[in-house]
Amino acid sequence: MKHLYVEVANDPIKRECGLMNRKSMGKNNGMLFKFPYSYRLSFWMKNTYIPLDIAYVDEKGKILQIEQMIPLNTRAVVSNNECRYALEVNKDWFKQNDIKIGNYIGGVGFDFNRKAQMTPPPELPLDPNAPQQPQQPQQLQPSPDVMLNKTTEEILKDADRKGVKLTIIYRKEDGFVLPPKTISPPYELRTVKRKSDGARHKEVHCWDDQEGQEKTFFIDGIESIELAQKNLEEFEQQQRNNIDKVKNE
Repeated sequence: MKHLYVEVANDPIKRECGLMNRKSMGKNNGMLFKFPYSYRLSFWMKNTYIPLDIAYVDEKGKILQIEQMIPLNTRAVVSNNECRYALEVNKDWFKQNDIKIGNYIGGVGFDFNRKAQMTPPPELPLDPNAPQQPQQPQQLQPSPDVMLNKTTEEILKDADRKGVKLTIIYRKEDGFVLPPKTISPPYELRTVKRKSDGARHKEVHCWDDQEGQEKTFFIDGIESIELAQKNLEEFEQQQRNNIDKVKNE
């Protein structure tokens, strides 16, 4: 299974902007376009500078079509079939990771689950002695060949909105990896020019619990934020528990 870190474009503004005006994207990053229903999708590369591949995906997560997208080309690339999702990645990412038409995608941004469900029991026959048909499980969705995960930036945005602490593992520019750190909101995301290479990079300004002061970390230096995702899931479960508690009172 391959892992891809994506931003989810799930509203009209995000879908319209897409990856426009960006000059680079992480090697294993991408953008998932999610639509409210299935229809023939159409994409172009107006104001988009990164060479891309696009996969058109049906409502079950199956890749139906893969096309190349040429930077700044305004020719429409239309899906041959009705699709609910489109996944944009760096050029040749699918080829390099042996992902083809017919493979399945799952994870962040998809509504369905892949567990088999039992069909409802049949109505009782008029003749009680007649044989009853056993319940049959629905067909299992194939396991995904590509699992989509949130990007570090998206996790930081979620954590800032929900006010939760995160645990990160950070690699400094000299290559030294710091021990796990706990950081606290607010998380201020900024884009700055890094002195070492002169390129523009994204950073997060936040509170470092260990050092007891405000610190800034380059987002591409955050090697692990997995514990942060666990904290967010625990927070969301607690929110659901609170809602259930109010309903039962």
